[in-house]
Amino acid sequence: MASKGIGVPLKVLFSLFFACFFMIAAASATDEITLENRVSYLGRPAVVMITSEYVGNLENDDGESKVYLSSEDPEFEAEVEIPSFSAGFFGSGFVVSRDGYIVTNAHVVQETEEELRAEFALQALEWAAEEWPAIFVANGDEPYPATEDDLLEIYDLFLSYDLECMQEILVYFGSPASLDRSPAGYPAEIRKISPQELWFGSGDYKYRSGKDLAIIKIETSYELPTATLGDSGDVEVGDKVVVIGYPGVTTSWQNAELSWETDYVPTVTSGIISAKKRLPDRSEAFQTDAAIYHGNSGGPAFNADGEVIGIATFGSGKTLVSGDWIDVQGYNFLIPINVAKSFISELNIDTTPSETTQAFERGFEHYWNGSRSEARGEFDAILALDPKNQYAAEYSSMAQRG
Repeated sequence: MASKGIGVPLKVLFSLFFACFFMIAAASATDEITLENRVSYLGRPAVVMITSEYVGNLENDDGESKVYLSSEDPEFEAEVEIPSFSAGFFGSGFVVSRDGYIVTNAHVVQETEEELRAEFALQALEWAAEEWPAIFVANGDEPYPATEDDLLEIYDLFLSYDLECMQEILVYFGSPASLDRSPAGYPAEIRKISPQELWFGSGDYKYRSGKDLAIIKIETSYELPTATLGDSGDVEVGDKVVVIGYPGVTTSWQNAELSWETDYVPTVTSGIISAKKRLPDRSEAFQTDAAIYHGNSGGPAFNADGEVIGIATFGSGKTLVSGDWIDVQGYNFLIPINVAKSFISELNIDTTPSETTQAFERGFEHYWNGSRSEARGEFDAILALDPKNQYAAEYSSMAQRG
């Protein structure tokens, strides 16, 4: 006589089957999330664009923005007012505290007086080349073409003037999608800076070296998303790395083929830690093949755990090799995050992940596990606290569509 097995109702079998199916489907969906996906979604909200603009005047020994023009005929002389000039720079950075402390490169937020004076003198020369012939023609004197020596003399004249200028630093939070308007910038102040001050080389091949780090501060009533800091002492050659920032070539003001609507959409690149190097001042740097370009400076480099382990500082482009400037690609460098952490410690900055950051993390864990309504709830909670958070708005819409 055959023994009876333990009976299982058919509906229970179906329930078990579907439970297993959905568990496998959820696991598969999570497994499909790449390192770049994870870091991009969770890292971008804390990455910012930083602009620095100098506006000012060149002044003569009498403290006046004027230049005295003369010709061979003493009747045709003029005292001309020099207009104001401006110089703008931009780069990237990342928020490290909920109350608005941001890490970036020193060269993003501070230019040396020597470099600014040279830039303003060049603008003054361009202005003079257009303005002065018209002045002499108006006074009845035919202008003659300026020689190279004339231009150098005029440039040196302006270079000898005093520089009086004011600086404005603005911080912009980006968006994962197109904007219908340019976002408002937050005014920022430099709280600590360590520029490249040591000069190496000689002649035309002189260059500076140094920590090239700055910490700036913005004021806002919103709790900001923050980047989680890792330990660069644990970084090994071959580790994966993801860089987020605002390279100039992806903006409409440097690339006419692109629309202004996406100027504030950050760029994500990935690669590995290629080597550990030292700069001439003996400070450490990580080499990476992740693409970095002008504008990426100051942006974060994340490890596979989504922690910042480095700061983009300089990358491919014209590089001095054996006395010649050549184009090279795929050789870029990061400042280890532990260098910045010493600055953060000096300023007693609390880098505990903000509630906004934790809500983003919970939201995407729900999203990647297929719980779209729970994900949307987390993103909407961020929007309730900060209606201007473009990422929370976009991620909430993404969860709803899913």
